Amino acid sequence: MAGLEGIKVVELTQYAAGPAAGRALAEMGATVIKVEPFTGDEQRTQGLAWGMKFRTEFDDVAYDCGSFNKEWTAINAKNPEGYEVFMKLLETADIFLTSLRSGALGRLHLDYETLHAKFPKLVWAQNRGYGEFGPMKDAKGFDATSFAARSGFVSAIPQANAHYEPGNSPIAFGDWNTGCALAVGILGALSWAQRTGEGDKVTGSLYHVGTWGMTSALIAQQQGCDYPKDRMEAKCPTNNSYVSSDGIWFLMCFGNYNKYADLVFRTLEMDPKWATDPETATLEAMADNGKYVDVVAEMHKACKKFTFAELEKRFRENDIPFEKIQTVKDVLNDQEAFDNDQLRKIPYEDQGYDKGPGFPNDGTYTVTTMPFRLASLGDPVLYRSRPVGYDTRKILKQYGYTDADVDKLVDDGAVLCYTGDPVPEVALQPSYGPHTPEDRKVK
Repeated sequence: MAGLEGIKVVELTQYAAGPAAGRALAEMGATVIKVEPFTGDEQRTQGLAWGMKFRTEFDDVAYDCGSFNKEWTAINAKNPEGYEVFMKLLETADIFLTSLRSGALGRLHLDYETLHAKFPKLVWAQNRGYGEFGPMKDAKGFDATSFAARSGFVSAIPQANAHYEPGNSPIAFGDWNTGCALAVGILGALSWAQRTGEGDKVTGSLYHVGTWGMTSALIAQQQGCDYPKDRMEAKCPTNNSYVSSDGIWFLMCFGNYNKYADLVFRTLEMDPKWATDPETATLEAMADNGKYVDVVAEMHKACKKFTFAELEKRFRENDIPFEKIQTVKDVLNDQEAFDNDQLRKIPYEDQGYDKGPGFPNDGTYTVTTMPFRLASLGDPVLYRSRPVGYDTRKILKQYGYTDADVDKLVDDGAVLCYTGDPVPEVALQPSYGPHTPEDRKVK
């Protein structure tokens, strides 16, 4: 078996960050059983909040983003029979993943202490808004608040000027990153459990991932580097944004100014003095004399002498790392992302509206895949989400329940089985990436 094949995860999560951790484990081969309340994960309602215009019971790409590759059951853990079913799932599980707050978990008897006593080898993992300690430990936390606002991320992005206004972070930006971070912790705990037979408690939080992402800014601030910044006062001129003569903005990234400034200046046909003058030749000198402002101004003028196409040719020829600052529309048409299976087109039954210029109405959505690959698995096969309770009967029969047993559990309000319209065939079809395990191994 490759990757996490054979590993079983029971997931009780809401919204995006916790589900993203489950999706990460699923794309690496784990069996992830998603447990929902009868009303469903609240993320099923969030497409409109993202700015989506269309969803049906079977076409909900906003929900799919955190929920590919799972199995679907609905259990009422407040019901004694439902709780018994939940415990039956956990008996053979390797990982319990949740994003419920500690108070709710305690009331449901799904807290770490209770489950560790019952299942000593079980890895217990919780995604939180904030940490386990401090005054906010029991507070609700979301991507926008705990990650984007509290960490300083949103305030650091705009340019520092008289018209400064903080914007909104792209919805769920922190959620997806937090899910990956939590998955890393889970894998560490899983390795320990497999070696020792002792399960562990894993916690992650949106706020912690936010501060982790802001590491450089938090360190630099302690030596007087204020945020937000003015790009015309960049301390390292070769690691900064500039604009071409035809108005296209780009970012250059040469942090080792001392080594590469001369190459950049020659590429931009600047006066050689900027690389030879002791006052502008090193970051150390400019940190003392403030001449980085002069260098940035000169580079700004030099870049505006060339079109972006001319700059791109010069930078590529001289192996200078840079990228056009793309719009979201640009990214959706970036072949590089498709070639590497970062983006993948997945069929959906009906888009319901015209996507607009440059986006063919071909019955697909372009979705992102998890940002890692195991050569042994190749590109992950993706399976779309299912309606609430879709797999309940199938899963319970795998655990020894008969159809009559399941019917009784349904009648008693312990579990929910999907009884709606048949799921369209397009929603059931797996999606394959362009690269096999063999492709990945030879690179």
